[in-house]
Amino acid sequence: MKILHEGYRRPASEELGFVCQRLDAGEVEILGKALRRGIFEIYKAVVLHELAAGRLDRQEATRRLGSLVVERALSGRSPGAAGDPGGARRTRRPAARSSSR
Repeated sequence: MKILHEGYRRPASEELGFVCQRLDAGEVEILGKALRRGIFEIYKAVVLHELAAGRLDRQEATRRLGSLVVERALSGRSPGAAGDPGGARRTRRPAARSSSR
């Protein structure tokens, strides 16, 4: 399998074409589903962030997202997770070594 060069971005049209072919669906249908899912994920992240920051109460977050989503988010939070008072902690991966032999 060919490994993509680090700066290369596959054209979105190529990715969309592959998905449509594999799922036997039209571009409009796939784009609509992707857009809806993307917007919901952003909405969910904002609601949960506001809840963690104390700018939104639990009842309102539950009304907006449902109790299951809120419970999972609150119980699944680990130290260093987004919304944790300590803030997100990410470790940096070492840079890839170049093999210029």
